[in-house]
Amino acid sequence: MKKFFALLLLLALGWGVYYTMQAQEHDEPVSSGGEDESGSNDMYRNFKELEENESTDHYQITSNPVPGSRLLVMSPHGGRIEGGVSEIVHFFDNDFSTYLFEGFRENASELHITSTNFDEPIGVAQAKAHDYVLAVHGYKGEPGIDHTLVGGTDYDRAEKIVNSLERNGFSAELAVAHATLSGTSNHNINNLTKTGQSVQLEISRSQREALFDSFDFRQRSSTKNETFYRYVRAIRTVLDEEYT
Repeated sequence: MKKFFALLLLLALGWGVYYTMQAQEHDEPVSSGGEDESGSNDMYRNFKELEENESTDHYQITSNPVPGSRLLVMSPHGGRIEGGVSEIVHFFDNDFSTYLFEGFRENASELHITSTNFDEPIGVAQAKAHDYVLAVHGYKGEPGIDHTLVGGTDYDRAEKIVNSLERNGFSAELAVAHATLSGTSNHNINNLTKTGQSVQLEISRSQREALFDSFDFRQRSSTKNETFYRYVRAIRTVLDEEYT
C-alpha cells in the first residue's frame, strides 16, 4: 500500500512539473504595456549592452532584403518578446524586405529594447535603406479584447490599414490618442527611413492569441489559422496598393 501511495505521489509531482512547464511556455512573457518610448522599464538601454550581457543563443537577427522593395516590414520585438509578431512579419518575406530581432530565452521580455533606443546595426541600416517601414508590435491590452492600434508617422496609410482591418471584421483604431503607442518619435527606428514615414501596428495579446490554434512559441508557426490569414491579408491589401 505504501508503494502504491508513493507511486501516486510521484505521478502527481510529475504532472505538476509538466503542467507548470506547459503553462510557462504557453504564457510566454510579452511587453505588458506596449511600446514605452521612454525605455524606462527595459533591462538594456541599447543593443550594445544587450550584446555584452547575453549569449547569442538567446536571440536571433534575421534580415531579408528584397531587391526593389521600398517597404521594410520589421519588428525589434519578435520571438518570445512579443508573441506572434514574428509570424506576421514572416508572412511578408516574399513580397517585401523584412527584418526581425527575436528573443528566445526564458523571461524574454528582458530582451526588449524600446524602439527609440533600438540601435542594432543591421536593423538600423535596413530602416535607412528603405523609403517606408511597417513595424509590428504587441501590447497586453485587456483580457479577451481583440484590438489593433495603428500608429506611425504615415497617417494616411495608417488610416487605410485601420479601414481594411475593420472591413475584414477586426477591431482597430488610429493610435493618436495613445501617446506611448503612437510610434511617432523621430528617434524611433521606424522613422529612420528615407522619407521618415512609417506605420506601426500595436496588436493586443488577445488578438495575437486568436491568430493561432496554439500560442506556444514552439507551435505558433505551424498553427496559423483562418483568422491569421484574414488578418495579414487585410494588411497586405493596403501594402500592395500603396507600396508596389
